[in-house]
Amino acid sequence: MKSLRNIITRSILLTAATALLLVAINIAFITNWMFKYSGSQPLKYAIADISDGLLSVDGAYTLSATATAQMDAQYAWAMLIDKDGQVIWDKNLPENIPRQYTLTDVASFSRWYLNDYPVSVWEHPDGLLVLGDPKNSIWKYNITSTEDTISHIPGLLAGFLILNVLSALALALFLGLWLYRKLKPLYNGITALPKKEPLTLPTGGVTGEVARILNETSVILSEQEKQLAHRDQARTEWIAGVSHDIRTPLSMVMGYASELENNPSLPTAEQNQARIIRQQSQRIKTLVNDLNLASKLEYNAQPMELTPVSPAALIREVAVDFINDGLTAPYTLSVDVTEETNRPILLCDQALIRRALTNLIDNSIRHNPRGCEIRLSVTQSTDGLVLKVSDDGKGYPPELLENSGGLDESHVLGNHGLGLIIVRRIMKIHGGSVGFKNLPDGGCAASLVFIS
Repeated sequence: MKSLRNIITRSILLTAATALLLVAINIAFITNWMFKYSGSQPLKYAIADISDGLLSVDGAYTLSATATAQMDAQYAWAMLIDKDGQVIWDKNLPENIPRQYTLTDVASFSRWYLNDYPVSVWEHPDGLLVLGDPKNSIWKYNITSTEDTISHIPGLLAGFLILNVLSALALALFLGLWLYRKLKPLYNGITALPKKEPLTLPTGGVTGEVARILNETSVILSEQEKQLAHRDQARTEWIAGVSHDIRTPLSMVMGYASELENNPSLPTAEQNQARIIRQQSQRIKTLVNDLNLASKLEYNAQPMELTPVSPAALIREVAVDFINDGLTAPYTLSVDVTEETNRPILLCDQALIRRALTNLIDNSIRHNPRGCEIRLSVTQSTDGLVLKVSDDGKGYPPELLENSGGLDESHVLGNHGLGLIIVRRIMKIHGGSVGFKNLPDGGCAASLVFIS
């Protein structure tokens, strides 16, 4: 749920940022619009300059070049009305504009329109200067407000801004909660898929299509899981059955071979042949047992009997078994156990751990035909308890070291048989790990690490 909350939190923050950005854009747009369209209005006050440029010389009025340029840039026409209401000067005056005005006429158009022409007026020494804009070019509307209202405008604008921000945040929170309610079932469904739990998500609403796909995926995965379980069970039972069927005739072959090997009436050459048959039959029996055990470990079909065991005592017993079984030169086997490592107690399946240690010792013997010194040790590390089998032989091949930590066990198998794979699987079901490495001074070491 933590990741879902992170998604929703980011969604809310993103929505809030978007809303606030829109508010900022609106404010910037309005400000720009006000400066753009009202900013040009101060130019209208150039009417004073135009008025100053309108001069009377010997009773005739002339407009200076500067004033003419300003007028042409801003206005369509102009006229000067004297104190008696007569137009005494004009420029580009339309035909429908009167040439005489009363005081009432002047009062009516001085701030608004004259025959639908927007007009502006300015006091001139000889009367009233009227400048007209083209029709439909300026919109004029009278806005009257009290001083109290004007004084509250800054507060109203600030309140408007705060209201916009709060509305944006509320919208973001609403959208986030809505998104959370919609995504929560999908999130729960996705997290349930690895657990192989059946899904029945509601298929309505905007997430209905995704929910439907997840439901169908759940059904498909469930069917595949059943098929894989059935296949694995069938494979395990088949291997177990074949192993049982092979062991019975194999035991007979080994029995007869042993009798022929020990029959003094047979020539030595035939006794040696019988011994080879017995040894190879024993090897086949060991391989069959390894195959059966590897299959059970792979599909968790091997029952575990966890008991508290002293690891120091365990490796001593394994070493004694090898020595009693006739381990001879050029091989030696030693045990390195300190007083400190006698104390820890390991909860494990003793038979399986013995099998793992035996496989590692057999691996050292098998791949060092010229002999080697094999050492068993127990150490305590930061990772946990470590049982180590090392030798001073030729070491592991590079391809095994490169792929020993991978999932593809075919690279680990190589020419080392099933022994190392069984060791990996034994440690896996114990929640530990196994590491392989070559030693700097020659030889190799395999470490069984039991996480504490």
